[in-house]
Amino acid sequence: MVKSLPPRPDLEWLRKAAKQRLAELRADDAGAKLHQAQQAVAEEYGLKSWRALKAHVDASSLDGQIIAAVTAGKAEQLAAFLDKHPAKLRITGGAWDRPLLHLAAEGGHLACVDLLLQRGFSINLRDRWDNATALHWAAQGGHLPVMERLLAAGADINGVGDAHEVGVIGWATCFQQVRADVADFLLSRGARPTIFSAVALDRADLVREVVSSDRSLVGARMSRFERHRTPLHLAVLKNRPQMVAVLLELGADPSARDDHGHTPLNLVTTRMGKEIVVLLVAGGANPSEQGANRFLSSVPILSVKSVRASIDYYVHKLGFEKEWDWGDPPTFACVWRDQVRIFLCEGGQGAPGTWISIFVQDVDALHDDYQRRGATIRQAPTNFAWGVREMNVEDLDGHRLRLGSDATAPTDDVDLAEEP
Repeated sequence: MVKSLPPRPDLEWLRKAAKQRLAELRADDAGAKLHQAQQAVAEEYGLKSWRALKAHVDASSLDGQIIAAVTAGKAEQLAAFLDKHPAKLRITGGAWDRPLLHLAAEGGHLACVDLLLQRGFSINLRDRWDNATALHWAAQGGHLPVMERLLAAGADINGVGDAHEVGVIGWATCFQQVRADVADFLLSRGARPTIFSAVALDRADLVREVVSSDRSLVGARMSRFERHRTPLHLAVLKNRPQMVAVLLELGADPSARDDHGHTPLNLVTTRMGKEIVVLLVAGGANPSEQGANRFLSSVPILSVKSVRASIDYYVHKLGFEKEWDWGDPPTFACVWRDQVRIFLCEGGQGAPGTWISIFVQDVDALHDDYQRRGATIRQAPTNFAWGVREMNVEDLDGHRLRLGSDATAPTDDVDLAEEP
């Protein structure tokens, strides 16, 4: 029989219920996992998954109702909530845990934006994940009336420092849609063009203007989220033959590769026709690069007992950063350091004792750092017969990282430490 949730269900209580159910499951099966207990609790309340249960509870909560009012553009309802609970002005929510003003701006809800600004909302507050202001989101959505209101309230028109490193004008031009009207509006108000926004807009005059002040910008790189592509990569992706020609004339490198190893010619598709191909090949691109279908990356998946504990270990002991996690509590996550990413899966994919070989610049310097951090080092840097100087490190779940750089001397005649 399906249970009914209380009028104001509490997510913390449901988390405790899932942990209690896990204890019950483990009485019969020692290998039972938390996600199984969460699934069982969700089904008790007639929902298909823990994620669906959480979404239902969030929507029923006061915070959830406020978020729903903002995203639906219901200013009167939002005002009523904030009249009773003024401290809720600073809550965050939605898919990317953003402030209320950002959600209103993204949706183009001018009345909600007005209300929030009248209540004293900080105009240049940055969100958590994108380090973006409400103006960035309004620009991406193409909401000119909202942008005018935000600028009148003192919004930073350039917005330098967002995680995508393209500024407000880049949010209007460099992503999926190119909003020329928004870019024209920003430029008319004094926004500074960037090499990437100029390319996306197909404006040769702006490209030349930007490059005239700094020649190196012709080889600038986008953020890691855009795979560190160059302006020439972007010109191809946006199908801008004129931009390809101008950038090559200004010295752009047709052989430059992005983080996935793609040159600009790799990004040409059949819908673009032949003009861009002709320009790139004439500019020095290797014709064989067209249509190359490269493997992009390989990410190991490690089975761990606790994603949270593993993230803490990889961040504080091994010098990684958390890129993202999934679930509440998280049961899947990604940590990264430079070009290396590792997925962490709680109670699922992978097997105990997985080994990963990672090549680094200086294993001895890394060893010193790991000693200071208190990482579990199973074998100090050693010169092996295969020409690599390796250090052997273990994580909380017994997985091993073989971290190595070029050997510094002949072999030390020591075996690789493989014991548990």
